[in-house]
Amino acid sequence: MLYYMDVSELDYNKLKSSLSKERIKKSQRYVHQKDRYLSIGVEILLNHALGEIGIFDPSYDTDQHGKPFLKNYSNVFFNLSHSEEYVACAVSDSPVGVDIEHIQDIDLNVAKNYFYGSEYQYILNKRDKKKAFFKLWVLKESYMKMTGLGFRLPLDEFCIEINDKIKLIHPENTANFAVWNICKDEYMLGVCSKGKITEPILINLKDMEN
Repeated sequence: MLYYMDVSELDYNKLKSSLSKERIKKSQRYVHQKDRYLSIGVEILLNHALGEIGIFDPSYDTDQHGKPFLKNYSNVFFNLSHSEEYVACAVSDSPVGVDIEHIQDIDLNVAKNYFYGSEYQYILNKRDKKKAFFKLWVLKESYMKMTGLGFRLPLDEFCIEINDKIKLIHPENTANFAVWNICKDEYMLGVCSKGKITEPILINLKDMEN
């Protein structure tokens, strides 16, 4: 399951009772309100996603690479992401990674220096290079997060091919991918999983506050 939510109008007072003490402490470390809202919103969305499959007593821990997991539900996997005003959450019965990014101006040297050569060429061949860049970016980061390695896995150690289907070129792994241009084309959302991938569902924050 894949969810995303706008947290720009989050009302902390209406939601604080549903937040963990750890999340409240973590959110208070942020200087900017936007970052606090993202930190709070991502837990609210995760709680909603877990509640949809009947999990109301999550117990969290982190692995050796710092990736969080459920201690009391070893067969349930999740991953979180946020950017600007949106948070995203993926929950699966197999390892999963998700990434959401606000589409903005880019420095193509990032792709030239850190992406696979064929990925860089894919961007150059597209009229809308910003969208092409972020499509690749969310797919690559979702795979890196799915593996649990994050940026410990170099961006140029594996390749994403985007044709009729999205294909991973990496000898050590296989995965399924999907990507969407969402929120009036202002964001890109990518997911990678060992299992089945479903369409993303937009959650209304106001429903969480009632």
